[in-house]
This record gives sequence, structure tokens and C-alpha cells, in this order.
Amino acid sequence: MNAHTSFPASEFVAAMRQRQWADSSPQAMVCRRVIDETHDVKTFVFSAASDRMFCFNAGQYVLLRLSIDGLNVTRAYSVSSPPTRPLDLHITVKRTPGGLVSNWLHDNLRSGDEIKIEGPLGSFKLDGAASEKPLFLAGGSGITPLMSMLRMLTDRASDLDLRLIYSVRSPRDIIYKSELNALAARFPNVEVTFLCSKGDSSWAEPSGRLNGPLLLRLVPDLANRTVYTCGPELYMKAIQASFDEVGIEPLAYYEESFGGYAGGAAPDEASAISSFVHFTKSGIEHCCAPGETLLDAARKCGVYVPTACQQGVCGTCRIAKLSGEVSMCDLGGLTSEDKSAGYVLACCSRAQGNVSIDL
Repeated sequence: MNAHTSFPASEFVAAMRQRQWADSSPQAMVCRRVIDETHDVKTFVFSAASDRMFCFNAGQYVLLRLSIDGLNVTRAYSVSSPPTRPLDLHITVKRTPGGLVSNWLHDNLRSGDEIKIEGPLGSFKLDGAASEKPLFLAGGSGITPLMSMLRMLTDRASDLDLRLIYSVRSPRDIIYKSELNALAARFPNVEVTFLCSKGDSSWAEPSGRLNGPLLLRLVPDLANRTVYTCGPELYMKAIQASFDEVGIEPLAYYEESFGGYAGGAAPDEASAISSFVHFTKSGIEHCCAPGETLLDAARKCGVYVPTACQQGVCGTCRIAKLSGEVSMCDLGGLTSEDKSAGYVLACCSRAQGNVSIDL
């Protein structure tokens, strides 16, 4: 028998912890690879410049801190890789027409480039006490946090009875199609259904938009499922309407919403209201343009407000409202305690009359 040096388990654990990120402060990350997923979606693979492991819960997101044309910007992206592979981190980004960050990433970020990433953040994560029958419902690029969950479960060879229904516009918009098909073929407990709103003559799977009867047909045991769903705001509303339509409530329901219009009142509705924002600490009073958010107003006045998702989800732009009323579309960025304390989200709040902000 060859002699070997023993390494106590406690020392091994301590050594591994030293390699983990100790907090969520911005870390230098190096882009190692760029993967073309679809015609307008890319996955960016990062590893820590400091050779540390990234620890997170499947479903969480990170903040990318970038400098684009001299402007410091922050955007939130779900992690699409699983926590079972902690040496690298994947984000999957859809190019958005007119989108500052998504277009910059697609056109400029290359292997070897270094950026700052902060995280992990977010409460959308796979529950440790999850049902034995999870149902994943994804719309468009909302597949990304659910892909992290699915990859984690299959990495662990989980025997959970798992269903995924993935809604997209057309067959060419399916992200991770080959991998999803491979996972479904390899794991008999995993069932994947693609649902295209615009199928073509070669499309053999269901077509159309998800509704109550179709959801119940695809998942007859809907009432016994724990639902995890993510997608644009309109998709999320359609999911809620589908459950209402068939009069069924799942065992539990967890959602992450992003994309789409994040405002409270639409611009044409807001135009009839003459509104002013008073930034009390800065001593600035601003007359709001129709449909202008508090974040827009702050930027015009040179008042700094930290931002990330700009869609009412992450809560980074939380600010204290001292008086007045706003219309706000909060997609989970504020807790009930925040709302009781008078906080609002600058990115998706619009003044309704005179409003005072503690900035």
C-alpha cells in the first residue's frame, strides 16, 4: 500500500471556504467563453479572476457593473448555470432592440475581457422543502433561472417528477433546445414541452398561447404541483389567469418576473396629471414630463439613484417617499415592510401630483 499524507476533513472544509466568495460585493470576473444560443441570445461564461468559487442558490441573479461610453450602468441577469458547478458562472442574455446593456454585451464582450459582477441576489430559488412534483413554467428568456434549477437537479440525479413547459414565439426562439431534449431523454422523471405561439408546418408540438384548459391538459395533476415560473410581465399575468380559468391552485407558487413595460400608469394616462418631484436633500424641484418615472426625473436633475434591473424586480432603486402619491408597478422589489415605511421603486414609480423624495 502506498503511503500518503492524510488531510483532515475540517482542514479541507476550511480550505474550500477560503475559495468561496465571502460576501456579495462586486468581484472581478473574466469572460471565458461566449456561446451563441439562438439568433438573438448569447450565453457568457465567467470565472472569478481571483480563482474563487461562486456560491448561490439556483434561481438567483447577479448584477453586472459596466462602463459603456463613459456611463456607469448596472443590470440584473439571472444565473443560468447551476450551483453544483461553482467554478464558473453563466448568464444568458437576449438582445433587446434599443437595449443599452444587452446590445453592448452581444457586440463587445469577448473571451478574456474582465468585468465586475455583484451577487448573488434574489429570493426566487428552489425551496429546500419543495414538492416532489415541481412544475417549471417559462416564457422566453425567463427560462434562465429555471435552467439553473433544472441543471442542478439533474446534476444531482434527482428523482423528482419534474415538468417544464417552455413558451416561446417560434421554434427558432427556443433557448437550450438541444440540452433540454437531451436531459428529457436521459432522465425519465423529467418531461419537457415546448409551446410556440407561432408554430410552422414542421412543428409537431403544441402551438398557441398557454391558457387554463391547455395547462390542465398538459399537466392533469396541476393541483399537486409546486409551481416555479418566470417570464415577461404579460406572460406572468397569463399564467395567473390560466390558474383562475380552471379554478385550480397549486400546492405552492413562486414567481420571478422581468421584461416588458414596468411602469405604473401608462404615459398617456399620466399626461393628464400635472406632477412635480421635490428632491428634499438636493433642494431641487422638477416638473415631470408625461409618463416620466422618478428615476428619469432624478437623472435629469443630476440626483444619483442606484439602479439595476429597471423593471421593478430587484429593489436596488428603493427610495424613501416623504409625501405625495405615486403610481407604481412593483414586481417584487419591495417587501411589505418597505411599503409600510413609505419606500417606492424609482424605476417604476410615477408622481401623481406633488411628491417629495428623501434624496
